[in-house]
Amino acid sequence: MTKQLNYYQVLYSDGVTELDLIVASNLTEAKKIAAENAKTKNYGTAYYKVARCYNGGVRGSAPTRHWH
Repeated sequence: MTKQLNYYQVLYSDGVTELDLIVASNLTEAKKIAAENAKTKNYGTAYYKVARCYNGGVRGSAPTRHWH
């Protein structure tokens, strides 16, 4: 079985500033990795949000668009 890899952003409490980018298979795993990284990378805040981000593909916008 192949493990799915998704991108998750760790956002500051304002919801705009990106603190970290995590690759994980699901949100629960991403939150665990973020908790470990908060200790080692020193996010500078105890309040952060982990959210899935879509970089291209079906649900996101690609950096370049080709109009037909």
